[in-house]
Amino acid sequence: MPNSGDTVSRRGGTGPKIERVAERYGLSGLGDELVAAWLGEGREQRSLRELETDVNKRLIRAALDGAGAHVLDGEVDNFYRLLTDDDVSAGSRTAARNSLRENGVDVEQLEADIISYQSVYNYLKRHRNVERESTEEDDETATKSGLDTIRKLRARLRVVTTDVVDRLVDSGAVFIGPFEVDVDIRITCTDCETRLTPTELLTSGHCRCEHTADE
Repeated sequence: MPNSGDTVSRRGGTGPKIERVAERYGLSGLGDELVAAWLGEGREQRSLRELETDVNKRLIRAALDGAGAHVLDGEVDNFYRLLTDDDVSAGSRTAARNSLRENGVDVEQLEADIISYQSVYNYLKRHRNVERESTEEDDETATKSGLDTIRKLRARLRVVTTDVVDRLVDSGAVFIGPFEVDVDIRITCTDCETRLTPTELLTSGHCRCEHTADE
């Protein structure tokens, strides 16, 4: 019976996502590199968050290189921010996607391949059975996983809303020029009336009234 990491990808392939994307983008040895970087073998230890970012930037770079695109300094970092930061506007994200498409990148495939913090954690801890001294970041796993879930649901809501409006425009039920869908999520504390994005709340760990109590 396969372990929890050996699920079938919706785009084909089996095994941990880390290994699937490594094969797809020609990143040989990626799994071993992650193990060594997390454990600090011959180098400074990298956190799970840093490894998540490192891998995703390498995927974007590989996708651009594979498409034969000329990559400017800082362009990969900017694409990564525009594709993954939940505070980026819908218009900016759409512009980034269009730019990648113009460069010959399969954007839908790339976005499906972008890994999460949880993917790195599961790969190291469950598939490779790697352990190191417990750190605060291990306690943050549930928080980061929750944020990833919110991001995916928001992205799904954006896609569904766009599809519905497109169908209504095609049927003549409504009229609108070129449009963008922006899903703005805010969490409000009814005691102190602090309004926070999910990222702000999960990063800070408290609202204003809770912060005041700590002081």
